[in-house]
Amino acid sequence: MYFLSMLTLDGYLLARRTRFSLAVDSYDTWCLLLPRTGAFTFEVSDGSSGVARFGDLVICPPGGTLRRRMVRPTSFFHARFSTELEPPAGCTRLPDLERLRADLAMLDTAEGHADVVAAHVVTDLVLMTLRAHRDAPGDELVRRATTYLLEHFASPDLSLADLAAALGISPGQLSRRFKAVQGITPVAYLRSLRLQKARELLTETDATLQTIAERCGYRSAFYLSRVFTRHTGHPPSHHRNANRV
Repeated sequence: MYFLSMLTLDGYLLARRTRFSLAVDSYDTWCLLLPRTGAFTFEVSDGSSGVARFGDLVICPPGGTLRRRMVRPTSFFHARFSTELEPPAGCTRLPDLERLRADLAMLDTAEGHADVVAAHVVTDLVLMTLRAHRDAPGDELVRRATTYLLEHFASPDLSLADLAAALGISPGQLSRRFKAVQGITPVAYLRSLRLQKARELLTETDATLQTIAERCGYRSAFYLSRVFTRHTGHPPSHHRNANRV
């Protein structure tokens, strides 16, 4: 999943309590909190407040404050994460409860790879939240833009301005509508596709960095290396060596 590379899990907790350890807390990163059983009241610093029950997902943005109090003993999932995505702060009612149950069940059975499973679950929860808030009238246009980027990301001549013109809107409108649906700008989305392909080629082939760059939409190995290092925290050579079996 290309979105998984856009989210880093900083910590999580799946537990049952009669009360929260802290009634109020502030976060440097994104935070989500959802009840599996029971219920709790919440107030996010953006002004949203209410009572959360199963199916509700509360998100607090970086720098925000979250107040919470259990209405009754509650089993809950709490996670802190960093991401390029911008999920909506406050409480979101997730429409797909079976998918939510399946996600939480994965946490119950995770053992040696619990952190990887938790990162997958948090990513899926964020994506469900974004989809619940997306602007329905813009879905078709954004779907066409997404499909185009998926099919042409390897072209170094790909132009978002040309894509916007083909869709009959301005580049600014494309960026706003795309972000409203996908939670990320088309520029960042395109970069994520290219870096994901670069990761695959580094791990699965012995191709030179120049060859990989050309297959990912970059004209030079130098530029790919610079982008890769900036957005992953380590150079391509490190990724290749660390992920070879």
